[in-house]
Amino acid sequence: MRSDRWLGPVIALMALAWLAIVYAYIPAARNEGEPGPQGFPIVLGIALFCTGAFITASSFFRGRKAALASATPVSRREVTIVGGTFGLLMLYAFLMEKTGFLIATPIAVLIMMVGILRMRNWPFILLMAAGVTASCWLFFVVLLGAPMPHGSWLWLL
Repeated sequence: MRSDRWLGPVIALMALAWLAIVYAYIPAARNEGEPGPQGFPIVLGIALFCTGAFITASSFFRGRKAALASATPVSRREVTIVGGTFGLLMLYAFLMEKTGFLIATPIAVLIMMVGILRMRNWPFILLMAAGVTASCWLFFVVLLGAPMPHGSWLWLL
């Protein structure tokens, strides 16, 4: 069985689960017509669902020879990046709860760039960590008014 025939529906199901979680746990906009904190996660869920639907549809419309000809083997580096990203997201969720947004975000960016992507340009890495954190804080807290996790430092005691 070709992987794109089962990968597309799995991605679409993950998108539906994501959308259900967004509607259940992220608060809606304060005023009607505003995107609010749910806006960006909903757009991401819809984009992921469309990607899964496109992969599924294209797997049935392409010929078997064309699909096999375009398939390339997955390298060990690609598997490492995907696995590392998944692990980093789990760590980020844990750190977000324990330390809060302003500490967890630059740590996650540093781990991604140094540990997973193997970058070594330290001025760029530090600027990227600070820039991503500041940009997200400005967008979500200042513009959207979304509450960000402050963390619980009691676990250190």
